[in-house]
Amino acid sequence: MKTRRSSRLLLAVSLALNVAGCVEQDESIQPGPSNPVGEARQAVVSQGIKDKVIAGYQGWFSAHGDGSPVERWYHWSGGVYRSNEGMPAPGHQSFDLYPDISEYPPGSLFQTGYAPLGNGAPAKLFSSYSADVVNKHFQWMQQYGIDGAAVQRFMTTDGVFMAHRNSVATKVKTAAEATGRLFYIMYDISGMDDATFVQMIKDDWTKTIVGQLQLTTSPRYAVQDGKPVVAIWGVGFTDRSNSAARSSELIDWFRAQGTYVIGGVPTNWRTSSGDSKPGFTEVYKKFHMISPWTVGRYKHDVEIDSYKNTHVIPDRDYCATHGMAYQPVLFPGFAWYNWNGGPKNELPRRGGAFLWRQAFNIRSAGIPAAYIAMFDEYDEGTAIAKAAEDSSMTPTNQYFLTLSSDGIYISSDFYLRLAGKATRMIEGLDALTPTVPIPYTNGPVWFRTGGEETDAALTWSNTIDPTGGGSVGVTGPGGTGGVGFGVVSGERAHGGSRALRISGRDTAATGGSFAYFKAYDVHIPVQASTQLSFWTYPQNSLSQHVTVDLIMTDGSSLRDSGATDVNGIGMHPGASRGTVNAWTQTKSRIGQWLAGKTIDRILITYDYGPLTGDFLGYVDDIEIRD
Repeated sequence: MKTRRSSRLLLAVSLALNVAGCVEQDESIQPGPSNPVGEARQAVVSQGIKDKVIAGYQGWFSAHGDGSPVERWYHWSGGVYRSNEGMPAPGHQSFDLYPDISEYPPGSLFQTGYAPLGNGAPAKLFSSYSADVVNKHFQWMQQYGIDGAAVQRFMTTDGVFMAHRNSVATKVKTAAEATGRLFYIMYDISGMDDATFVQMIKDDWTKTIVGQLQLTTSPRYAVQDGKPVVAIWGVGFTDRSNSAARSSELIDWFRAQGTYVIGGVPTNWRTSSGDSKPGFTEVYKKFHMISPWTVGRYKHDVEIDSYKNTHVIPDRDYCATHGMAYQPVLFPGFAWYNWNGGPKNELPRRGGAFLWRQAFNIRSAGIPAAYIAMFDEYDEGTAIAKAAEDSSMTPTNQYFLTLSSDGIYISSDFYLRLAGKATRMIEGLDALTPTVPIPYTNGPVWFRTGGEETDAALTWSNTIDPTGGGSVGVTGPGGTGGVGFGVVSGERAHGGSRALRISGRDTAATGGSFAYFKAYDVHIPVQASTQLSFWTYPQNSLSQHVTVDLIMTDGSSLRDSGATDVNGIGMHPGASRGTVNAWTQTKSRIGQWLAGKTIDRILITYDYGPLTGDFLGYVDDIEIRD
């Protein structure tokens, strides 16, 4: 059995987009002042999809011990039926983006063969077979304002596999009803034989979806123009075996059943070129709604903008002329390094700018709907569901993509918040905005990095901060060159393999010697509960004056605030810190001194007047949180 793998990348999500003149108004929510993310679209949404943003929902992850019919590791890795053999372990995984597992009930999580996460927690993964997991996913959709989900349906003669999929679909129905979200079935014909796929899908729809599971009777099953919605993904792709005749037969049959049919089609469906087979033009016209696949088709803003002009607008106009609705696809980024090779972080998310540019172009083209690929696709790094923020939330002995892999600290819920805002913008509830309109985090963690490749990266390397302290009386180690500061690998690290290192020679025994390096550009509001923590490793007594400093937006600093750590030691670098040749953690409740201010940048510093000589110190695992 194959999953949806297009000629370059894979998998889709349904975002209900429509063309001007065909917009169905959502009676439950009317355009008005913007609500905060987290309050948007929480009310029950209407069943029509022409003016909705829908996320593709896989629901395909399983684990040994989850009680499912297959009871094997699936999609996290290639496991063995009813066995723990093949469980995810270093070098044995088929997913790239590690999920944030912190909100799932313990009974929904299953132990892997990885070392503990960077924060010390066991490396576990969830099973989509768990009702608690499905419920949590739909609660997130409701909380963050995503209208609903297109439930992926892969067909096979394997009855055990289909029993698993049926159970997940039933749980989706229950979760959608509890949260007021929409859902509909999306058949993926990838890997299906042309001679048999039509009858298999007909039988499944009549006997299972409508008959046994009765999904279409749910008040939350999507209905457009009085017709239950069904999507068929994969029609007309050059790397799929389906013929125009068979595809046409299936669409005609669904229309005769009184359904509203969406087509997941190639990028170049309209011109029958590139990824689209010839001879499918009349087949495409049979769909009520067209949703062209875009994952992997662009990377940079100039390419996204070009795609708008060469595909989105012409597609929109063609659909309007031929009486079809239009549902563009957008995605947050892509990577399948662990599963299929290729570069790490192949299509970077760019701190949400990649997804937002697509949403901006969709709305600016007057299209009020979209399909997000995908909600829970951790396999290829396209998931918008909560994911690991940084190396502290991934196993220490295996590479995984994190949300901070672009070098910016990003909270696990950022892409849910962003998808909610994109939904509001696309649907006309918020103003058209060209740049990402939300912060990377709303706390309680405001910043965290250990310098690892999947953590927030230095904004500046080896750069003295002239307004934050400057440098006096310090040269390079041994008295030559300049003082050095940057990330080093394989020398000293509190966690992982990297740390920040500052080294030099203090040349002035009187008048003070110091070097203040800019490290991270941030914008962090300080509350009374805000705390700073970090680890230091001094290699001699002078190095005990290597530490972290903060510069506020008003120009004031942590070092001159009078702040102390939890042991009463001053936060000024002049105070000796830590034990020579050992890692020591510093914690300071900085909110006691800085509440109401905003942190503008984080510095790594050396500052000590009385002695001279070489110093070399390491700093690791910096965190600012409430």
